[in-house]
Amino acid sequence: MSLSISILGQSNSILKAGFFQKFLDADDTIEVTSAGRIGASPSLLGPYFAQGDFFKGSEFCIVDTCVIDFSLLSANAIDYYDVVRWVEWIGHSAKRANCEPVFVCIPVSDINASRTIISACISVCQKQDWYYLDVRDVIAAVVKSKNVDAKELYADGSHPGEFLSGLIATHLGNFLTKIRTAKTAKCKRTFAFTAYDRVPLKDQIAGTPVEYSSRLIAFSGVRLERGETYPIHIGSDSSIRGLMVNSAACKSVLSIEGDRTFHKNLRLKPYHPTNFEARLIPICRPIRDHQGMVRLSLTSQNVSMSDVTLHSSKEENDEGFVEVADLVVERGYDLVTYTTTRPADPAFIKWVPD
Repeated sequence: MSLSISILGQSNSILKAGFFQKFLDADDTIEVTSAGRIGASPSLLGPYFAQGDFFKGSEFCIVDTCVIDFSLLSANAIDYYDVVRWVEWIGHSAKRANCEPVFVCIPVSDINASRTIISACISVCQKQDWYYLDVRDVIAAVVKSKNVDAKELYADGSHPGEFLSGLIATHLGNFLTKIRTAKTAKCKRTFAFTAYDRVPLKDQIAGTPVEYSSRLIAFSGVRLERGETYPIHIGSDSSIRGLMVNSAACKSVLSIEGDRTFHKNLRLKPYHPTNFEARLIPICRPIRDHQGMVRLSLTSQNVSMSDVTLHSSKEENDEGFVEVADLVVERGYDLVTYTTTRPADPAFIKWVPD
């Protein structure tokens, strides 16, 4: 196909048997110019990774965020308001950079369970004239033609099996080919772009440095330990939205002291036995700076938690340390009007399987 793409996605964009790897395997002329892929993390991964010139040189950006957003929503660890904000931010940021976002909406194996989160993503696409591939349509065609149950197409509750992943890859390739030849019309869009910044902790904390690297991400952070208080300058009028952590080395409860005190359960369970597993942990309750500063410390596991953390433990496994690379903070909004394009035929935004 000979094209350049960027990718923002979760585990289905990472696995060797996932749709994105199969998409790449089918055409060795595809160049991945930039990637933000991380498991068990919400669509906040867009604002985290897509900074600066992330979209530069990419004709398309593939966006795969529905599965983990659904899991987090089901656990009350995020809410719909945040999901819509992050999805809109990804789409507008890509379009503003002359990169076409294409949303791949993958349900969990219980297809109907995902309908609300997928509907939310699709409603944003329909409002903004962005392209999307609803994998439920692909599944429905297979179920009808092969007379199988949809769950048989999944490797587990969240991940399509190899056959379905291959089909998604094929449909995605066909969709991109069709998008390239579609007639477009110029239009203007106005959006309030939230300014997201990463605040690296190693620049401000004289703690034990930790460095890890994988094929997906380089992690450079610090180990926080019980008994210490760590003042962090984040700048005035900032709201903390998340943390990039090593979930394999998070064994305590984090206290964040800003305009109020916030307790976050970071006794985490990695998916596999390992010493490093990067994870972006959202914070959806308001916690803002106090005169430009926040203070981090580790506290008792018996305190009342301020929100829910997906895949955290309530068991007695508090070893008194966590490893954190960055805080993700919001710094306000810029209202921007930019010129872009949309499909001349609005119905064309949705991929319809043959």
